[in-house]
Amino acid sequence: MAFELIKTGTPGLDQVLKGGLRKNSCILVTGAPGTGKTLMALQFIYYGAKDYNENGIFITTEESLEVLHQSGKNLGMDIQSMVSKGKIFIVQKPIATLKGGLSSIKGLMESIKEYNIKRVALDSLIFFEYLYPRFDGNKMEFRRQVLIFMQQMRKAGVTFLVVSERSITDFDRLEYDMMDFVFEGIIMLSRIRKGSYFERVVTVAKMRGQDHSLDVYPLTIGHDGLKVLFDQTPFSLVEKEEGSGFK
Repeated sequence: MAFELIKTGTPGLDQVLKGGLRKNSCILVTGAPGTGKTLMALQFIYYGAKDYNENGIFITTEESLEVLHQSGKNLGMDIQSMVSKGKIFIVQKPIATLKGGLSSIKGLMESIKEYNIKRVALDSLIFFEYLYPRFDGNKMEFRRQVLIFMQQMRKAGVTFLVVSERSITDFDRLEYDMMDFVFEGIIMLSRIRKGSYFERVVTVAKMRGQDHSLDVYPLTIGHDGLKVLFDQTPFSLVEKEEGSGFK
């Protein structure tokens, strides 16, 4: 069955995904701190609105609105202009004041319908722990509630991207959490040591029902944002292969 792909907003990532993300899918962007997860989610929302006319909501539980606006500006994104035009909505939900309950879901769904939202990004996964506090300790019921939430996103015609932290990001020692299997796609970001510094890298661990590359690619963050160097191999990986004696 044919399905529609949408652009990620991160240069090079669409090539790794062989076209982009499946429309109306739920994707997890996970990895260590400082690898570019929040930036990837922000670009997904910003460039979706700016270049593809898909209104978006970015929900943050950790960064202040001022920090997001300034970070975006430093990386080539005029977020405020998109907010002023009603193309992007930034929602701040600090963990210290976040309350769970159906009212939070109802408000979000009403906004999606009212403003013709096509993309939603959530930074981070911990938001669900506060949205469904009564299921704390009951992992299966918690997972079921998250699945119901995602089904609501799909019914609303939304492509949903969620950010999460991961303690182990060595691709050779990865451990998968139960929540990983809830998502249709997992994009993993990590750092690989190269001499005295680390190199950012990305790989697509899974993308259900869609062909994609399984290789590991370098990431760069510059004045024009996050990019995937899809036509290169991480130098650190090249060095490991050379050191192994294989030709």
